[in-house]
Amino acid sequence: MATKLHHFAFLPILLPLLHLLTSSLTAVDAAKILGLFAHPSESHFAVMQSLMMELAKREHNVTVYSSHRLNERVENLKEVIIEPEFPFWKHLLEVTDSQTGGLQKLSQLAESSMQKSLAAVGATAVDYFLSNAAVQKLLRLPVKEFDYDLVIVDLFYTESLLAVGHFYNKPTVAIVSTNFESYMQHVLEQMVPAACSPNDYETYQPAMGYWQRLGAIRGCLSRRKQFVKSNWGAQEQLMRKHFAHFKGVNELNIATLQAELAILLLNSHVPLMTLRPLLANTIAAGGMHIRPPRELPWPIRRFLDESRAGVIYMNLGNEQHCGDIPKPLLHLLVNTLGKLKERVLWTCHDHTAMKDLPANFMVQHAVAQADILAHPHVRVFIMNGDLLSLQEGIVRHVPMIGVPIFRNEVRNMALAVRLGVGIQLNHDNLTEVSLKWALQALKEDSTYPLSIRQVGTAFRDRPLGAVETCMYWMDYVLRHQGGVQLKTLGIGMPSSQLHLFDLFMYYFAVALLIVGVLAGGFYGAIVFLKRRETEKMYSKLS
Repeated sequence: MATKLHHFAFLPILLPLLHLLTSSLTAVDAAKILGLFAHPSESHFAVMQSLMMELAKREHNVTVYSSHRLNERVENLKEVIIEPEFPFWKHLLEVTDSQTGGLQKLSQLAESSMQKSLAAVGATAVDYFLSNAAVQKLLRLPVKEFDYDLVIVDLFYTESLLAVGHFYNKPTVAIVSTNFESYMQHVLEQMVPAACSPNDYETYQPAMGYWQRLGAIRGCLSRRKQFVKSNWGAQEQLMRKHFAHFKGVNELNIATLQAELAILLLNSHVPLMTLRPLLANTIAAGGMHIRPPRELPWPIRRFLDESRAGVIYMNLGNEQHCGDIPKPLLHLLVNTLGKLKERVLWTCHDHTAMKDLPANFMVQHAVAQADILAHPHVRVFIMNGDLLSLQEGIVRHVPMIGVPIFRNEVRNMALAVRLGVGIQLNHDNLTEVSLKWALQALKEDSTYPLSIRQVGTAFRDRPLGAVETCMYWMDYVLRHQGGVQLKTLGIGMPSSQLHLFDLFMYYFAVALLIVGVLAGGFYGAIVFLKRRETEKMYSKLS
């Protein structure tokens, strides 16, 4: 017995040594990380903010160029604010001539027109970002003085930013914080034929007929061609303008830059993402912007705590100010929700402009939405169908009422309805009756709380959490020579090769040759037989 105890006496010494040994296998020395976030959307930046703060807290030296502030002080984090913020949605309304009709008119644009407009305004936003004096100073650094170890960019009509990693020979991580299918397909470049990997996975039917498959591949190729022309073309012009001092910029294209990506982080995950082929360096990490809930400011916490009847939380998106909501819809929301016994917490950018609201209303802007949804008194979430909001509602187990405007929002709410976590109301004919019905259904039907807990559990069920997954793969890139082991050589191949058109031309030529030989032989045989008959006929006459 004494001998056994003697052996165990070494455990206090061995365990720390074992821990040190195993942790050293994955440890990464403090790296210098550069974040370039040109897209001015506040919701997009919520994803970037979460990741950059986590990198800084893990003792990396982080520098962020953005038009939004991180709102937290960390010693090893430097912020370069691009001010004033680029008015993205204002420019989009001007480009599409939708100033009078606002978002409603904008949402009625054809898909192709919307993609062209987004590409044009996206390029203008990136041009504004790259023209900033602080960014220009960064881009003018000699290669030897550019001592960052990793470059991180927000990839949404901002592809020209990938040139920074290319010209300074640094590994680049791109983050896609949205799930626009027609945009994602080009970003991922899956090397799967379009008929097998269509843009719209949600409505894809495997047992399509011949003409349906033909229409699918024609539509996919048409969208890709337009995307390359409108978005990549504009981004390549920006490269030639802002990176003109680098050798070889005129020969560089976006396809090459995307092929050089170390990893691509997608803010999506099953069951909110329909399964599809993913390359090894394409990482699904949905919910990366959702952190553990933090304490709410006292006024908001008291407002929520004292609402024994429950709270309805409302956020209709960052695309427009609450004061710009069409007056009939604004009056409908205020009058209907103002009659309820529940309290209503409303997030608005222009919170100071909202006057004469009912007594059960409170308007705020600065508090993180995910922290509000984590409060136990929040029972219903009224929102616009934004992907980040959908993820936050599911993770916090708050059923949703969606009033979507744009196509991606409509798709997100259709997914929410399919999963049983929300109700979709039509934006054009929203009435007091339909809104009351939806609120009553979410409060009284027990299937919604049950379904959202099941979906939330499935969404979080993965080897590592969303942020931990991102941290692991960024460290992987830093540990292993920029993640070259993950890159697929076929990325960026021409569509003719991707869809085997050039190979099928060979088989078509062979088939044509065989048919030609057979036709020639058949024709020759007929001529020969006719000649024999003619000769026999003449021989009889003679």
